[in-house]
Amino acid sequence: MPTSLMLRRRPTSRETLRLLAFAGIVLALLAILLSSYVSSITASPSPKGAGGSHRAGALAGSGRIDHIIFIVKENHSFDNYFGAFPGADGVRAGQTSTGEFLPLSEAPDQVVPDIEHSAAAAYVAYDGGRMDRFDRGNGAVTLGVDNAYTQMMERDIPNYWAYARHYTLDDHFFSTVMGPTFPNHLMMIAAQAGNSDSNPANAGGLHKGGPWGCDSAPGAYVTTVSAHGVPGTAFPCFDFATLADRLNSHHIDWRYYAPQLGQPGYIWSTFDAIRHVRYGSQWNTNVLPWRQFESDVAHGRLAAVTWLVTDTSHSEHPPASTCLGENTTVSEVNAVMRSRFWNSTAIVVTWDDYGGFYDHVAPPQRDRLGLGPRVPTLVISPYARRGAVDHTAYDFTSLLRFVEQRFGLVPLTTRDARGPAMAGSFDFSAAPARPLLLRPSPCPLVLGVNINGNETGDRRTNTVSLTGESTIAAITGNAPDLTLALRLAGRRTVVRVSRSTRVLGRGGRPLSPDALQVGDTVLYQERAPQTVQDESAAAVTLDGRIIGTHPLDGAIVVNVRTSSRRTRSQNVGARARLTVAVGGSTAIVGDNGRSIGSLDLRQGQWVYATGVLNVRTRTVSATTTIAIHHPDALGG
Repeated sequence: MPTSLMLRRRPTSRETLRLLAFAGIVLALLAILLSSYVSSITASPSPKGAGGSHRAGALAGSGRIDHIIFIVKENHSFDNYFGAFPGADGVRAGQTSTGEFLPLSEAPDQVVPDIEHSAAAAYVAYDGGRMDRFDRGNGAVTLGVDNAYTQMMERDIPNYWAYARHYTLDDHFFSTVMGPTFPNHLMMIAAQAGNSDSNPANAGGLHKGGPWGCDSAPGAYVTTVSAHGVPGTAFPCFDFATLADRLNSHHIDWRYYAPQLGQPGYIWSTFDAIRHVRYGSQWNTNVLPWRQFESDVAHGRLAAVTWLVTDTSHSEHPPASTCLGENTTVSEVNAVMRSRFWNSTAIVVTWDDYGGFYDHVAPPQRDRLGLGPRVPTLVISPYARRGAVDHTAYDFTSLLRFVEQRFGLVPLTTRDARGPAMAGSFDFSAAPARPLLLRPSPCPLVLGVNINGNETGDRRTNTVSLTGESTIAAITGNAPDLTLALRLAGRRTVVRVSRSTRVLGRGGRPLSPDALQVGDTVLYQERAPQTVQDESAAAVTLDGRIIGTHPLDGAIVVNVRTSSRRTRSQNVGARARLTVAVGGSTAIVGDNGRSIGSLDLRQGQWVYATGVLNVRTRTVSATTTIAIHHPDALGG
């Protein structure tokens, strides 16, 4: 049949039905696609100041979030804060370089000295994934007490635990860089660190406490590792793209709250290390004083994306007070919860590096810089999974990925492009959770701090200072009812101690009044709660080798490892001698776990001794337990 006749032929009824059916399928598919598109737009309202709508991308439901806040604290590992938290991947004991497992004792409120947390120290602690050499960092062990193997109890950080119970705790959140603050803070704003793996040092490798970033002194540098593993150095002022640039390009507002130039903690104002921000117009409009945050929120000003860091005293960077830092975080979170922004906000509280503290989970090694050890991370939001522990492996670039997927931004690097966006920490299908307003905790008497960012554990840096300290000149009475004669600047003050008096030791933890000794340095607070804090004594567990026994005197002499004011290479093998009291109530445990007598303690044995260490007299009193153990050759 000719073609012209074929084209003019009317379709049969069967062919017509087929055409109508096909058209119906096409129309149905178009309706589904249109409905999905409309839903995606209406589910993602534009945040205040964003200047337009941006689809939530792959993170379904995140359009309910208009404001994302990153509160960045300093220097603690996950096991150090949440190792004892129910349901989390935590431990109560950690393996040391001796091959033994050391119980993680209760951490002091202020850890002195600051433990080494450089890239080199992190790789030593990592030990090829064995996670067993945290005790080898400079400053980890002082007078036999291993502060690297300590952890906070719920009573020490009750509000952080309350957030974890009520909202979401991420227990596999890793630092991005196997190293200290500076490169990890850069990862939080740019998903890269300019290949750096150290904090800035001045010429000669000295940390003099000056500013970091583009404000660093001439000759300052960070160490770097190239893509091919070649080490080098660079001035700590970079010009790569950041999340702020992505937000700017979409007219989405952002703020970075931090200490200002010349204030303690300015080193954590990370955009100071980005040249086009530090010397651009947004330095004055978007990088604001950290104490302004709560006022801004109260007055109805909250950007779509906010970073918030504090000064050194409130940062939790050892030797700063954990209690004071937690109370500051609570005040900042409460400000949001009391505001109109709460129902559209996600707050992530995280810590920038492990601070030298033990953690048992080996970080995945994704590239030449890390990942580094786990850090605590809390997700606080009306849409956080309630009372949940999220076991997903995240790192700081996951924070950026969360923002990028919420606002439809292009990733900055391959790190944030491939990272999970914290979807496991949210439940956007649930009804919004009510705010959890918390009260600040009563803190120990907090010592002043001078923190300059040195990550080497050198005791000459990151120090504490006493103000208004007294010396005990005389003690009368019987505990708990004592009368203390305190001497301060030539004047004597009489203090009556009773059952209602808080008696604390060095580091701010409870101390028996029996431990107070004439000659000890104490801090005294008369107003409620009345507090006597002995800065010479603390309840501890220490590790040492017996070098002398004195059964008639009820004592043994032990040789212990300690930190010094010297560098890592000079500090290896530093030792001190302590006299440990052995009384009738002291439980002595042999290496087989059975009770033994004091006469079974012999020179050369290694022991764990639990009691009250007086750093002034180098004695241990009120000894409750002495346990014999056998470290291998590495622990000698």
